[in-house]
Amino acid sequence: LINMILDSNYLRSTKGITLVETVVYVGLLGFFSVFIASALLYLATLYQRAGAEREVLSNARLIMETVGKEIASAEEIYAPTSAFNTDSGQLSLVTTLGAPAQHPSRFIDFWIDNGLFFVRAEGSGEKMLSAASVRVRRFHLERIAQGLDREAIRVLLHIEYGNARFNASTTLQSAFALRGN
Repeated sequence: LINMILDSNYLRSTKGITLVETVVYVGLLGFFSVFIASALLYLATLYQRAGAEREVLSNARLIMETVGKEIASAEEIYAPTSAFNTDSGQLSLVTTLGAPAQHPSRFIDFWIDNGLFFVRAEGSGEKMLSAASVRVRRFHLERIAQGLDREAIRVLLHIEYGNARFNASTTLQSAFALRGN
């Protein structure tokens, strides 16, 4: 008799699934779905944050390399329009590179305006060096006197990502000597 009861329960349970089993399966499916969705959202956020960090660093490097190259090739600093020892500095240089045939030299200016970094060479319009997605918070310039009548400039550049959701920023500092070549 016990075998028959056990066999009949067994037969009844193998004909389909019960309500309890269905609830357990749906609960497990929901749990795993929420886990997978949250993991995907986390990975997407990490990808966006890494993109913001790459954007900030590549902009900082581009600006610093451009400013450094121009300082190294400059003949002199044009002091009347340069602003030193301030976080929103401006740098004006006199250089012979790229000067028009009728002039022995040309001027090149670097400055920030509303968090964007600009460059203007004499004879051409202003050009934005920083991407619209980043903000240049500091462009600090400091004159350094060197021997043999040579000057150098210490440049400090602080750039942040424009979207406050991602806290990506970098600060680069370097010194460049005017060589005039």
